[in-house]
Amino acid sequence: MVYVLNQNTSLQIVLYDTPGVIKKEMHKLDSMMMKNVRSAICSADCVLVVVDACKAPEKIDEMLEEGVGNKGIGVPVLLVLNKKDLIKPGEIAKKLEWYQKFTDVDDVIPVSAKFGHGVDDIKEWILSKLPLGPAHYPKDIASEHPERFFVGEIVREKIFVQYRQEIPYSCQVNVVSYKSRPTAKDFIQVEILVEKESQRSIILGKDGKAIKMLATASRLDIEDFLQKKVYLEIEVKVKENWRQDERLLKRYGYGGEIQAL
Repeated sequence: MVYVLNQNTSLQIVLYDTPGVIKKEMHKLDSMMMKNVRSAICSADCVLVVVDACKAPEKIDEMLEEGVGNKGIGVPVLLVLNKKDLIKPGEIAKKLEWYQKFTDVDDVIPVSAKFGHGVDDIKEWILSKLPLGPAHYPKDIASEHPERFFVGEIVREKIFVQYRQEIPYSCQVNVVSYKSRPTAKDFIQVEILVEKESQRSIILGKDGKAIKMLATASRLDIEDFLQKKVYLEIEVKVKENWRQDERLLKRYGYGGEIQAL
């Protein structure tokens, strides 16, 4: 996923948002996502690794080598220690010291993404590492993805929020149809793909109450994002072992590699 950050007319930062590092690949989907991560790192000018400050410290070098296969990435690496708002300042200091001592990264910055603390420090760090050059995108663009991509991401987010650990990682969200209608609400059809009938039953819920709740929450956020009213239709389908089907995965966009700009 590519986002474009335009802070003013003379500054543009292109951000690659990759999947997290999967150290033990269980499905074809996992290996294809890690291929995309490796491709992104190879074309990047700097790399940010985000870790959870609430969890025990982990040697980032070993994690990257095991999951990504890049020994010595070759570009500046920033370790972002997120969720600092959830632990005591003394604990943050201890974890900073640990990462600085046992991890071969260029810098460590503690942040709270929830409250925006430390975000400006990250921006300054990124700016200090990027080369000068021409803008790659128009200054009024925020992403190279179309609106339907963000519709799918909103539905995916609502699945995570509503179902927690019960179902999300076995789901694929596809925007089947997106029709803009000048004299009526935009019409959007979304399908949610799962691997088992039992997962479909969980998403639907008793008497369809869960899917109605999901559809309403998704529609409200989609309307807020698009700044227009929409009619959202969600269908849940079962496709066994879709995470192992390379043909399907490429169709869903997991086979593409990040191209250097």
